[in-house]
Amino acid sequence: MQQSKDLCLKVNKKMGEKIRKILINMNLFDDARKIISENDYIIIPILRYPSEEELDIIKNIAEVEIIDMELPSHKKRFKNLIEVLDGRLPPYLLTLLPRSYDIIGDIGVIEDLSDELLPYKEIIGKALMELHSNLKTVLLKVEKVSGKYRLPKYEVIAGEEKYTTIHTEYGIKLKVDLQKAYYSPRLATEHNRVASQVKDGEVVVDMFSGIGPFALHIAKRVFAKVYAIDINPDAVNLIKENIKINKIKGEIIPLCGDVRSFSDLLKRKADRVIMNLPGEAMEYIDLALNFIKENGGVIHFYAFSKDIEETKTHLISKLSTRKLDIINMKKVREVSPREWQIVIDLFVIP
Repeated sequence: MQQSKDLCLKVNKKMGEKIRKILINMNLFDDARKIISENDYIIIPILRYPSEEELDIIKNIAEVEIIDMELPSHKKRFKNLIEVLDGRLPPYLLTLLPRSYDIIGDIGVIEDLSDELLPYKEIIGKALMELHSNLKTVLLKVEKVSGKYRLPKYEVIAGEEKYTTIHTEYGIKLKVDLQKAYYSPRLATEHNRVASQVKDGEVVVDMFSGIGPFALHIAKRVFAKVYAIDINPDAVNLIKENIKINKIKGEIIPLCGDVRSFSDLLKRKADRVIMNLPGEAMEYIDLALNFIKENGGVIHFYAFSKDIEETKTHLISKLSTRKLDIINMKKVREVSPREWQIVIDLFVIP
């Protein structure tokens, strides 16, 4: 049986799609090469010469000619980094490749690489760009979130030096500058979940708003007023830009400064408070209570925790003199082995 990498069937265009489907059923169609047009005919790549029986079936449907023709190849589609890097890295290193990474607009962000993989970081960065053709740059996080403004540090390992992009979350456009303000796309579902609970007419205080994803999700959905507070002036400037590039129903009031400085301004004004500062939120729970209206309101409390029940107990003890009801609590995302970012939603009367 003749075999050739250039074997093709030449068939009239009108019958081309029907023949292609039959070739697929016979395991004859070569999907690694492209189908091309030639006047009134199309040239369909095949993997091998058909058997007599197969050829009889094909010829009973359409007049075909078997030819040798070099056809352009499809770019191979990879499913993950392991497939892209198979053959480019030592086999034992493939098992160490990160299983997850962030795609923020046209920027790829790798959270961490093991010491064994660091010498290959540029190869891994280019592989990520090959896997996701829309990427213009790949960043490697080289220092964890730290400092007054909660900013990580990044190194460019592939593509252009670029930190600013437009990222879309559930239809919300977010201008992001990864050098100037913290943002994690891993909280997109959480932003949407909280926003879905807000009703028209509510007043919301977002105590640590960053570039404003919670506020934007809320204001796009309902006629609510959201005070979006952040200590980082660059983050607040990005909130203002993000308000301009989105069509919103509600009102967002950006406030720049330490959230404590707004204690009097927002006292007893909030139907709902968002506390997305998981490393320090427990220190601010009294301030959140100060914002809640006298007849009560909802607090979305975020924390890092190895034991969600233990964190709940600690939170309840801090609020022991208040009437409260735990509405919901769950793990949001894993941040390290056996440690999670969690959320506890509670209704409380201050």
